[in-house]
Amino acid sequence: MAASPARQRAAQIGQPNPRQQRGPQIELLPENKSVRRKAPAKIPYVKYGVIVAGVFAVVILILSGYSTLTELAAQNTNLKEDLAELQSEENALNAQKEQVYNLTYVEECAQDMGMVKQDSSQVTYVDLSNPERSAMAQEEVQTPSLIAGLISSFNAVVEYLN
Repeated sequence: MAASPARQRAAQIGQPNPRQQRGPQIELLPENKSVRRKAPAKIPYVKYGVIVAGVFAVVILILSGYSTLTELAAQNTNLKEDLAELQSEENALNAQKEQVYNLTYVEECAQDMGMVKQDSSQVTYVDLSNPERSAMAQEEVQTPSLIAGLISSFNAVVEYLN
């Protein structure tokens, strides 16, 4: 390699080289022009882009899974609260049902409505063991008239509508 013009003048004049004063001189290797430098390696941007996109997709899937899990957990909690409320309501209704079938409760309600228990003197027994004394009531057969038929039909329609 050729020396710079400033170094050549300093060498001719006899001035010492500033590099020589510091210590041993480092020699530069001559450039070999016949050897071609290799181009820097190309960075595979497409590969890195695909990898980043894949990682991003996996992260999105994981986050959506967690959000779904959180939503289902909240629904589960709400349903458990509803179940507990319905069970307590069921217990209250069962207690109320037991009270309705309780004989003392029925007697109290009957007394509140004005009913009283029968005395033994108010009971009448009918003996139906002898078939000769029992008689069947016969229904009276009436021939329906046109007006009576219309009235009974009208009454049936009114009763159905009510």
